[in-house]
Amino acid sequence: MTDTATAMEQLRRSSALLEVESSHDLQDAADALLERAAAAQASGDDDRARRLVQRAKGLGRDDHEGAETCSMAVQMGLFTLVADVLEEEDPFVWLEAAEVVLAAVGGVGREQLLDVLLVIGDDYRMDADERAVLRRLTRGAQRPASVFEGRDLEVDEVLQVLAVTTAYDDAVAELMGEP
Repeated sequence: MTDTATAMEQLRRSSALLEVESSHDLQDAADALLERAAAAQASGDDDRARRLVQRAKGLGRDDHEGAETCSMAVQMGLFTLVADVLEEEDPFVWLEAAEVVLAAVGGVGREQLLDVLLVIGDDYRMDADERAVLRRLTRGAQRPASVFEGRDLEVDEVLQVLAVTTAYDDAVAELMGEP
């Protein structure tokens, strides 16, 4: 490689590393704000929860991920929670918790939980009994536009997904006999 080509390659690598670091920082900031918003929501302080989500929305787009930071963070938070329960808890707990939550919620929160279940159904191996329950829970559900396809959740929609995430976590704790 010529000196110019080597310098250009180093510049591209450096730029890519900065983009990844910036993306990571945006996600950390969104996660922290959304965690605080969920806590405010759980304590009944809806105004504070809304302000914190608005701040998370103010982080803008994550160009590295190609998605709006807040929408991606709230969607990934719900997905990670459900996937962790699937991988770490007794069989069927993840589905029982989903069934409890789906029976109690509507709107975008329900849509996002169904989307998580559909993704897991496509990407994870599970036994035939689990698959049958999953099919029953998701029967008729359609995949909504993804945040990675340009969908930006509005503040009220983010709040709904946060509420569903909390409800799912609470349902898992109750099923596991935790206080």
